[in-house]
Amino acid sequence: MADSDERRLRVGLCASCAHARPIQSAKGSEFWLCERSTSDPRFKKYPPLPVRSCLGFAPAEPRLS
Repeated sequence: MADSDERRLRVGLCASCAHARPIQSAKGSEFWLCERSTSDPRFKKYPPLPVRSCLGFAPAEPRLS
């Protein structure tokens, strides 16, 4: 299984959402910050993973290699 596939299974929708970004703690743990939480209280700042459904999901633009 590719790393991106494993990440999608572990993280869910946040892994491909335009409003989410990974945050690395000083101890090496990874959390996903929902940037929609800054303007809309319906969204948790750090949602429990994996996220399987979300009203705020927006597909991220594909990244060029």
